[in-house]
Amino acid sequence: MKKKIWKTGIRLITIAAMLIPLSMNVGKVFAQGSDEPSTLPEITPENIQALELLHWFGEGAYTGDIAQQHDGSIFAAATTAGIKLLDKESGEQTAFIPIGSQPTALAISADDSMLAAVVNLRTGELVENVDGITYMQYKQQIQLYSLPDGESLRTFQDFGECEGSNIWAIAFTPDGSELVFERKYAGRDDAKRFCALASDGETEIRSIEVAQDGIMAISPNGEWAASISAEADAISLYDTQNFNLVKEIEIVRGGSTLLFSQDGQYIGLNSYDDNAEAIQIWDVQDGALVFSGGPSTTEDIVHAFDVDASGENLYLGTQNGHVETYSIASGEMIAQVTLFTWTRFSPIANPGGAIPAEEQPSTIKKVMLSQDEASLIVSDDLSAYGQTHIRVLAVSDLKENLDFNGPCVNSEEPAFAFSPDSSRIALVGEPDGEVAIYNVQNGERTMTLDGHTRVANQVSFSPDGEMIATGSDDNTIRLWDAQSGELLYTLEGHQARVNRLVFSPDSSWLVSGADDNTLRRWNAADGSLLETLELGNEHWRVDFLDILADNTSVVYRISKYPSPYIGYLTKQMIWDTSSGEQNAIGGSDIHITGLTMENDLFVGFTLSGGKRAVGTFQGDGSMRITATFQSPYGTGALSNETISPDKRLIVSGNGFGLHAWEYKEDALDFLGLVATQEAMPNYGMDYLFSPDGEYLVFTSGGVAYLLGVAEQ
Repeated sequence: MKKKIWKTGIRLITIAAMLIPLSMNVGKVFAQGSDEPSTLPEITPENIQALELLHWFGEGAYTGDIAQQHDGSIFAAATTAGIKLLDKESGEQTAFIPIGSQPTALAISADDSMLAAVVNLRTGELVENVDGITYMQYKQQIQLYSLPDGESLRTFQDFGECEGSNIWAIAFTPDGSELVFERKYAGRDDAKRFCALASDGETEIRSIEVAQDGIMAISPNGEWAASISAEADAISLYDTQNFNLVKEIEIVRGGSTLLFSQDGQYIGLNSYDDNAEAIQIWDVQDGALVFSGGPSTTEDIVHAFDVDASGENLYLGTQNGHVETYSIASGEMIAQVTLFTWTRFSPIANPGGAIPAEEQPSTIKKVMLSQDEASLIVSDDLSAYGQTHIRVLAVSDLKENLDFNGPCVNSEEPAFAFSPDSSRIALVGEPDGEVAIYNVQNGERTMTLDGHTRVANQVSFSPDGEMIATGSDDNTIRLWDAQSGELLYTLEGHQARVNRLVFSPDSSWLVSGADDNTLRRWNAADGSLLETLELGNEHWRVDFLDILADNTSVVYRISKYPSPYIGYLTKQMIWDTSSGEQNAIGGSDIHITGLTMENDLFVGFTLSGGKRAVGTFQGDGSMRITATFQSPYGTGALSNETISPDKRLIVSGNGFGLHAWEYKEDALDFLGLVATQEAMPNYGMDYLFSPDGEYLVFTSGGVAYLLGVAEQ
């Protein structure tokens, strides 16, 4: 019977519990410190460098990296916050190993007793490479766990001459005595190496240098290391036991990536240039070319493959979400399954009506036959932060048996909101529409709101703390009693997903924005519709929505994308709900992304200068930028910033990490990177201070991270 595995419960894991033995029952909470910690200090410019990770909420979205037991039904799946252990027979999650950030590579030993995970942890230091480019310094770790319980065994972080490179591939040698990995991206002038360390940590690391322009790969069974340089006419195969060159496999044409089958018996070389022979596959034992071709469409690229034990059938996974089966003897495609997509809500190139849900292909990252060859395990990666899956297909007909589904972030990260007294935080984003309420002090889940039939993507507490509003892809808004969790009203009327909502300052009404080109205003006392504001008959998407302190004026920004020749068009408006009058605000350059609690300051960005901005907003259409800012590191844009309740701090981030500025007298002073040492992502997409200023939360990869300053 086909089963859907939507979730197994959101849990709180703290850094203090990161490497302790785990027995991960659904709903179990790991909390840091005492059950009732005292109030934290307010986050200020003076103490922001002392920020610490207090809790994180959720287990994250799947990243596509998987490894399976050689004689069992359990396989490990990397997430943006750790590792899930999944059982393909029962369809259940059996454990979760918390890390705090996503592993970049996984491997399981041949005797199924150990799991290895690679984690790249930031050091908080910035370094300059040989090209004069500044980047964030990382420290690599290989963490070893026992199976099936997930207990931590040991951590390796001294790699000698193999230091300094993110590790993207790892494997146990066949006897389990060593771990083999790559030193691949350390810098333009640094040597590339295959490396090995003893799994018991008792001998020094050993390595072999390969060509600087070499393409590298390690077989999942740990038997082979392979490389090929740009001008070479053969693939070099090394025995991982001593890194001796064992053989060379002659190639007909070059390629871009080396790939191995799961058992290491076949090696492939794929190309991104000429799809006439997109992948070539050789038998490792005799060097014979067994397949050249695929995938079925010229616009596609092969990202993964596996071959059955008979050597008769080939399974390909492609960039455009296809799984294809080929006969190796004939080279003909036997079957094709288009499974992997993520849902995108965008007004691009679709005139008229509501914004449609567009299914976009998600890249296949792994294709893996089970040991009994009855099942095909297929995963996708986190394409554009889409909805990720790990599916188990029946080999006989490629029908889906199981679907392990991570958080449904779609086009946006999961939403969150603090209660007015800062004691609770609400999070939405699960595919089943569940809304989770947590105590911010101890991280315990205090309430679960069930009712939405599809993912809820917006949540808001009423300013008086009495109600919680949630907006969903099921086109409804639901009002809940904030104390009991009772469903009060279901607000129906929108004809498409609700992607924005906000309460009025006096909590008497709320306004919602949806992909049906309308804003709707609702009576919070009885859930009745007060009025509808039509935005037009085109695909206008609501990008920003808030209500000013006058309890009357609704500020909103909408965008549409008529064509590639015109690009995005935007409107930023103020709607006087008492008179019905609308006026444009901010001109065409200032785009608001947030307002302070009193709505006397805005934060946003300028289109002309490409900078973030902070300024004053009087509510009559006049807006004054008081300061602009940008990251001093790199050229990447900053994510949505937030301003502290006391208006002294602005926080945002990019790939270099969390940034902080002090705001005073219409000027901004950069305070530097907030370089916390805990295992967590560098930065998020959305940030928010709690109303009391004691907490800062951001989301990344389907997980919410809560930070605060520990008492001194």
